[in-house]
Amino acid sequence: MFDPKTLYFTSAVMMAMMTLLNFLTWRANKHTPGTLLYIFYPMVLFAAIVGFFVHSDIESWQTIGIANTLLFAASIIHCLAICQFLNYRGWELRLFLIITAFLLAALVYFSVVDDDLRCRIFVSDLQHICEAIFLLYIFFRFARPLYPNGTIVYGIVLTLVMSAFIARTVLMGEVTSFTLLEDNWFIITLFINGVLAPIFYATGMALLCNERREYHLNQLTDKAKKDLEIRGLFLSTISHEIRTPLNGILGSAQLVLNRTTNHRNKAYCEAIINSAESLNLLIDKVLDYASLDQSDESLYEEDVELKSWLNNLCLLLSPLAEQKKLSFELIYELPEQACYYCDQQKLRQIIINLVGNAIKFTDKGCVKIRVELLAEQHMSHVVRFSVIDSGPGIDEEDISKLTEPYVQSSAGKVKGGTGLGLAITSRLLDRLDSHLDILSELNKGSSFSFDIPLAIGELSLVEQRNHSSDCITGLNILLVEDLDLNQKIAIEFMATDEHKVKLATNGTSALELLSEFQFDVVLLDMNLPDFTGQEVLRRLQTIEHKNQRTPFLAFTASLSPDEVKEYLTLGIKDIVGKPIKQEKLRQALNDSQSAQKPSISVELTDTLYDETAVSLLKNSFNEDEVSSIYNEFVLSARNKLIHIQQMLTQDNDQCIRQLHRQSSTAMQLGFNRYGLLLKKIERRLLDKKSSDSELTQAMALWQQSLEAYLDYVRKNTLR
Repeated sequence: MFDPKTLYFTSAVMMAMMTLLNFLTWRANKHTPGTLLYIFYPMVLFAAIVGFFVHSDIESWQTIGIANTLLFAASIIHCLAICQFLNYRGWELRLFLIITAFLLAALVYFSVVDDDLRCRIFVSDLQHICEAIFLLYIFFRFARPLYPNGTIVYGIVLTLVMSAFIARTVLMGEVTSFTLLEDNWFIITLFINGVLAPIFYATGMALLCNERREYHLNQLTDKAKKDLEIRGLFLSTISHEIRTPLNGILGSAQLVLNRTTNHRNKAYCEAIINSAESLNLLIDKVLDYASLDQSDESLYEEDVELKSWLNNLCLLLSPLAEQKKLSFELIYELPEQACYYCDQQKLRQIIINLVGNAIKFTDKGCVKIRVELLAEQHMSHVVRFSVIDSGPGIDEEDISKLTEPYVQSSAGKVKGGTGLGLAITSRLLDRLDSHLDILSELNKGSSFSFDIPLAIGELSLVEQRNHSSDCITGLNILLVEDLDLNQKIAIEFMATDEHKVKLATNGTSALELLSEFQFDVVLLDMNLPDFTGQEVLRRLQTIEHKNQRTPFLAFTASLSPDEVKEYLTLGIKDIVGKPIKQEKLRQALNDSQSAQKPSISVELTDTLYDETAVSLLKNSFNEDEVSSIYNEFVLSARNKLIHIQQMLTQDNDQCIRQLHRQSSTAMQLGFNRYGLLLKKIERRLLDKKSSDSELTQAMALWQQSLEAYLDYVRKNTLR
């Protein structure tokens, strides 16, 4: 069959190869138990084979004794190395060592006392069979779940070794030292145990180490994910817990501010309010940043006509710049009808963050958005977006740290903020395969830019984007509204139709703008922080202004017959009811530029919670913002109602203002029945009527409304 001497030589080469492979495996896995000991297994086995080879020429009991002892030692090393790797210390290992020691003693007996070659072979076969059975047991009992591939390799070779030695034990006949090397079963077992097995063993150990490393990496990945989930859950929970007392602090401070006449106390109250608002902003930013860690959503790319999209975005941002008397400009250096596929929600958030920062830190001069084409590739363009301001600039040593969370420049420390805006922007750009470049010069300004590859979209989109012939676009509009939520929704809706909007947050600033600028239409909130919309109209009749012929639209949820009659008497052209609906707003703006008679109605379903409110908000806000808006309202509504009850007999005007804001927000968020009841209570307070029972009713109604909202959230989550 095979020449025994050739087999011995081949077996020695295989042992050397196994030693080398085991050494390389150990070098790559030095901290893995068992890998170092495993290097010695083929070395000792090699020494045993050399001993048997020498014994074939020098027939001495010493040489055969040493060779067999080395063979048994190699078996023990093999099993100990595997047990170390698997961290196994069971009673089965001790039993195997006891059996091996007993068999070694028997081997010594049949070598020295009773020189019987067949018995020695039988004892050696038993030891190999015990080794194979023991290793098969621990692999299939303990290693298979974690190391399936390594278990398969070891299972194959150990089964082969065990079968060969069982067959030799049963089938091998009587042999002598002269006929042993000629026996086929001796040659077969030598070939399997000395040539095939070493390669299987070396491969098996390498596979075990790879699977162990992969398992640990998976464990680390799972731990990191769980840590992120726990951190996100902690941040969400603690922020919600903070918001409740924070709203109480804000309300109490505002109450004291309105009631005190001491200028020193007023300064303290304003400091409390500013600090609480800063803390509220920090909570929102921290939640935004945490959501980026937890979110693994893929990009949602849409075909967008870029110039039109940017123009609408600028219309949304320009009122903020105009409030600080800054010049705001879009410099567009791409083809007029360029369309691209992009994740417009993320791109929008990035630009809003950068422009918001630029406006915040710039006290005079200008803020610009520049969009330019850097490179044309096949079916895609590389486009650079830059936000440039004439602000105070940034120290060079601060620039590299600005995208780290909670880090601010020296100007940022003066202006305040969370230090998370640019960190969030940087994380979003990572998702878009881009990064933020910052250039700045002290006292001259800064430039924040990023380059982004955009796939070219369908140019037919431009032809599809046509406004209805009934829809007027490009009006100059003054929006007078003090509630942030209503401001953003209204500006967003009007920007869709390319209207240019200036913003006033109270009656005084509205009168100033009406005196300075001429508008095509004015949207006037009828309940403002300093005085009512009716008072604004009355004061306009006593001063010189540029809007004698400008139509005024009442922007209100107060639609009782008496109030509507009063609005019309004062010259109101039409009424845009709250909650704001885009079609109603668009229709009212269209009618304001014609002789169309006003359509004074508001479609408000009498329900505890109107599920369509969420989809309406998602037109103007992303999902995280919508969630934040609902969370803030839901967590503070009860406390605000209690606060209104407590100060009912102390400050009637403040109660009316709080009810007005709460009712408007409630109806905008879909809590229709609750909002209408608050509006009714507001009306009663204006008429100097008692509202104790209605406020008690409102508390119960809010609980029902909250349950309806939570039912909707649960159903939506399950869906």
